Parts: sequence; structure tokens; C-alpha cells
Amino acid sequence: MSDEPSTAQWLLGGGGLFGLGAGARWFIEWWGKRDERRLEREAKLQGEESAKVQALNLRVDQLEEKITRLTVAVNILVAKEYRSDPHSPELLQVRGILGDAFPLHLHVPHDMEAKLGEIG
Repeated sequence: MSDEPSTAQWLLGGGGLFGLGAGARWFIEWWGKRDERRLEREAKLQGEESAKVQALNLRVDQLEEKITRLTVAVNILVAKEYRSDPHSPELLQVRGILGDAFPLHLHVPHDMEAKLGEIG
């Protein structure tokens, strides 16, 4: 016979029960903390997403400000060109390029033209 214990003797002798108990305890702790780990991951992802959204909002605000400034500048130049030559081909090109996004109203009502003629 061998001096080695059988599986049943080993399990019942304490070594196996201790190992099973330690494994069961680890598994129960791991299972219990999974919600905490999930909440931590979600909070981290939410923080990253919030930072990205804030950065994008800042960029959108900057772009809107630039577009506003460019629109004002284009309108000033278009108005000057319109005063010097209302039928200028360049004005028609600008109208075609800007399209519907930034419509240019190049016509002036007749009564307004008469008043402008009197003033100028």
C-alpha cells in the first residue's frame, strides 16, 4: 500500500475542505464586488464622455463665432460691391458659392433705390 491518502481522505482530512472553502470565499467576494467594479467602470466612462462633450461644445462655440465673423465680413464686402455695381458677376458668383447656407439678398426695392439715390 502506498502512504499517500486517497482523495476522500484528503478532502475529509482538511486540506481539501480548506481549499474548497478558500475558493468559495474568493468566488463570493468576487461575485459581490462585481457591481462595484461595474459602477466604477461606468463612472470612469461617463467622466471621459463628459470631458469629450465639453471639448466638442467648446469647439462648436468657437466655430460658430468664426462663422459669425466671416458672415459679417462677407456681408460688408458684398454690400460695398453691390453699391458700386449691382449687376456685378462677382456678386452672382458669391451668391452661387454661399448658396442657401448664407443667402444674399442682392435686390433692393424700387422705392428704396429712389430714396438711396436721393441720399447719395
